[in-house]
This record gives sequence, structure tokens and C-alpha cells, in this order.
Amino acid sequence: MKQYNYELTCPQDAGKALEEVYAYTQGQQYKSILFHLFTIKFDSEKINEVQKMILDVFPDAYIAGTSSNGDICDGHLAEYGMVMSASVFDSTDIDVSLLECEPGNEPEIGRKICEIIDSSENIKAAEILITLKSINSNDILREAEKCRKDVKIFGGGSAGFNIDMTDTRVVAGDKLSDKGVALVTYSGNDFYIDIHHAIGWKALGKDLTVTKIEDKRLYELDNIPAGQIYSKYLDIQPDENFFKNMLEFPLMSRQHGYEVLRLPFSCRMEDNSILLAAAVKKGSTVNLSYGDPDVIRTDVNALVEKTKNFAPQAVFLYSCGVRRLYWKYLINKETGPFSLIAPVSGFYSSGEIMRMDDYIIEHHVTLIAIGMREGGEAEAQPTGIGDKAIAMTEEQKMHGQLSMVRRLANFINVTSKELIQANEELQRMADTDALTGMYNRRMLDKLIRTGLDHVKKFDVKVVIGIIDIDDFKEVNDTYGHAMGDEVLRVVTRIIQNEIDKIDGAICGRYGGEEFLFLIPHLSLDEAIEKVEKIRAEVEETSFEDVGHKTISIGMSQYHKGDNIEQFFEHADSALYEAKGSGKNKICVCK
Repeated sequence: MKQYNYELTCPQDAGKALEEVYAYTQGQQYKSILFHLFTIKFDSEKINEVQKMILDVFPDAYIAGTSSNGDICDGHLAEYGMVMSASVFDSTDIDVSLLECEPGNEPEIGRKICEIIDSSENIKAAEILITLKSINSNDILREAEKCRKDVKIFGGGSAGFNIDMTDTRVVAGDKLSDKGVALVTYSGNDFYIDIHHAIGWKALGKDLTVTKIEDKRLYELDNIPAGQIYSKYLDIQPDENFFKNMLEFPLMSRQHGYEVLRLPFSCRMEDNSILLAAAVKKGSTVNLSYGDPDVIRTDVNALVEKTKNFAPQAVFLYSCGVRRLYWKYLINKETGPFSLIAPVSGFYSSGEIMRMDDYIIEHHVTLIAIGMREGGEAEAQPTGIGDKAIAMTEEQKMHGQLSMVRRLANFINVTSKELIQANEELQRMADTDALTGMYNRRMLDKLIRTGLDHVKKFDVKVVIGIIDIDDFKEVNDTYGHAMGDEVLRVVTRIIQNEIDKIDGAICGRYGGEEFLFLIPHLSLDEAIEKVEKIRAEVEETSFEDVGHKTISIGMSQYHKGDNIEQFFEHADSALYEAKGSGKNKICVCK
């Protein structure tokens, strides 16, 4: 495989470039030749002119490409015309298809992609270039991912001169489409491909739940208008500057176990809803996120190293336009190190596509590196790339500001976690008894009411019981409240040890020296057998200076039609009987 990359400022520049590629092919046998066209500037007429020039010189050439938010040529940003990349394959079969798509027809297009991939002999990879802004990519990709699992899939969404532009197009052969997919297939036993990605953005603040969304229109997070989340936490207002101000703060979602960023394009002022670049699921958890320069650098350096170890003959970089805007004049520092590995071309997109496990995931604010080569195992060659591929001397001038942003973000994340932990502790304190750590009366009442609703709905057996420590007042009067507290703690441990062995059972301190338990799924006789162990162990336990103590227990099973008060009264009556008939026993109200 041999790759040539050219930066064109006008269609006529393609003439000299094609002469060089043609000269190479005259002395070299090849199986196929693929031209990628990435353009930030050329309109449809100029793109067509380049397509015609290519096909005049190489009638059997395959052509694919897209409009962009910037082009990548040998590792640097090209923003004045078009990047033309020529990949000459020695033994690999290439095919390019244009799949036009009217809105609403996306699932059929996805199935067509799946059909093409599954019917391609010796296929190793497929490239999807798609007009994300004009059709529903999610419906296409969900069907396309049903294709055979051993095929690697990558690609990107067409973009415009401004990343939020909706007028975009893909290129396939001698055609263009503003609503469709350009599909490239790579087939051959000697073709190898390696695909990895880097993000570098980190979650910021608390988790947010998607509570209302329709397609790509996000209405509510945590039942709050989505735009208000940005104005509340980041002071980004729902006005004409919304997109510009929130570029560094996309939403981070989780899909199939992977962190995936979602880019908001605009915020509608009348309802504070946000238009996303791609949908997220209702009920899913998202976070605001921020670009951390150190993490981005670390992730990209790792990506460079993985790409280098693959020893590719060509590298394609598909990167989000937001990354270009984020780094501004430093952007070449992110992409440049790849050019020390192999010829590099690519573009800045409106979305990055990559198969991960069994799923085709549409990313945003992400850099995808695709390494290609023909031939068997290859050894990585020394490139001069050190552990810190992005050694930005210019960035050092910004170090104070960037460090401050990172530290402030860390402060927000830590304080957010501490607040969550504090709230959890407050909730625990509100639900439990301070002395014993058991559920308190308030929580027991809540759990019993919930349990009875379940019992009534599913006709489940359930038994209630009340435990009372016999003559407990004498302990406090004779030995003091400290000793009384110790007796309560020991009895608590005995009760919990046995109740915890019973599936679904709950227990708690109901007040003073009384404990209440609920046992589901057991008959009354089965429950009595379990609870008798508690009574016997308490009787056998010696409580320091107090000596031995006993407990009395009243139990009852739920009778159809009982309300919660009647249910409790049955157990209370049984306890009254146990206390009045000698104590240290279990009595039952049937």
C-alpha cells in the first residue's frame, strides 16, 4: 500500500498531483486505487471538477469523501481548499457505494449497508461517511451494526465551514449527496486495519438524568429544562452565542459501557430545549463535561503510541470540529505526531463513527486514528516520538490558566461527591436508630406499608412479629441506662443475625425495648421455627452484671382484607398474651 496526500487550493492543483500518482502506478502493479476528498472550501461545482479530473486519469478509481470543518494533510490543518488523498493498494479490493436517504428511510439504508458488508467476500473493514445533519444516523447505525461482527467499521459525519452548518455533503464516485451515506469497503486477505480513539474530556459535577427527549431535541435533565442546566451551572445563556460558549462543555453519556460525548448545537429560547448532534436515551445518566488539557494530551499520546506499534503504511484521522476550535492555533500539535509514523490525511467532522464490540457508536469531540497496511506482521519503526508526543511550548504560556481550570473542575467534582455522600449519610441517619443501627419506627412503617402493597398485589404470605425485652425497666433502674443500652445492643445483634438469614425479612427498633420484624414467603409455623432461635439465644446469653434476660414475642400472619393497623394489632395482642402468661415465650394470634 502506498499513500499520497495533497493540499489543493483550487481544482487545477489536482492536475500536477495526479501526474505524480500516475507516474507511480505506471511502474507498479496494483489492485485498486482509492481517492479520499475532504474539503472545507470547495463547493459542489469544484468538487465535481476534481472528481472528473481523477476519473479522466484513473477511470477505474474509487472516490469517497465529505465536506468538512477543516482538512488534515500530513498531520497539519488544511483550511483553504481540499485535501486529496490517493491510496494505492497492491492486493486489496475497494468498493464505494452511494446510498441516498430521504428522512424516514434510515432503517432501510442501514439494512442496505448490512447487506453490502455481509455479501462482500473477504471484507475486513467498512468506512461510513454520512450527512449527519440531514438524516437520522442513529436509525442507520442500529441496523448497520447487525452485520457480521468481524468487520471493523469507522467513519465520520460531514461538516461545513462552520461546525454547526447543516448544508453538508458526501462524495461517492462521480456523485454528491446532501442526504445520504458514502460506503467504502476494504476486502482482501492481505489487508490489515487498526482503529483506536481518544477523548480527553472529563465528567463535571453531579449525574443528571435525561427525563425528556424527542429524537435529538433534549428538553429536560432531572425534570429541569436542559438549557437551564447550562445557565445554572456554567452561566451559558440560551441565546445566539450558546453554541460558541458551550463548545468546551459537551454532555458526557455512557453507551454500552463506553464514555461517549454528545454535542449541543443550539438552545431554543422559548422552551430552553437543546438540539443535540445525536440522541441519548431517556432515563440515561449524563454529565456536563470539560476539556482537560493534561488528560487530552495523555490520551492522544497513548493513541499515537498504539498507532505507531501497528506500523501502518497510511493513517487517517477523523476528528471532531470541536477539538479544532478547542486547541485553536495549537491544533497541529495534536495531529502532527501521527505524520512521523506514516502519511496522514483526514478531516474535522460533525461526528465520529467507530465500531466498539458489537455496536457502532457515533462519537463527538473525539479523535479516531485509523491505521492501514498491506502485508503480514510489521514492526514499528523508530519515529523520534517520545512519551510526550504533544510537547507544546506555546501551551506552557497558558499553563497557569489551564491548571486553574483543571483545579477548579476538580474542586467542583470533589465537593459534589462530598455533598452526595453527606446527603446519603443524612438519609441513613433519618432511616436508622442511632443506638442499634437498625431501621427506626418511621422507616419500619414505610417498609411495612410498601410490603403490604406487594402482598396484596401478588398474594404473598407474610408474618409480622413484635419482640419485647422482659423486665427491661429493672435493668435501667438497677444498673443504669448505660448498661440498659448495652443490653439493647446485644439483643439487636442476636435478632439481626437470625433475621438476616431469612430472604426478604426486615427488622428494626420500634421504640424503647421493642423490636418489630416482618418475614415474607414463610408460613406462620415456619416463621415461628426461625424466631424461636432468637428467643433461645437471648435466654442463654449472660449480660455482664445483669445476668440473663429473656424476651417475649407476639406473632401473626397476614389475613386477607387486613389493613396495616389490624395487621399490627394482631401481633400486639399476641405479645400482650405472652407477657401476661409468664413471659419468655412466643404467642401467636391466628
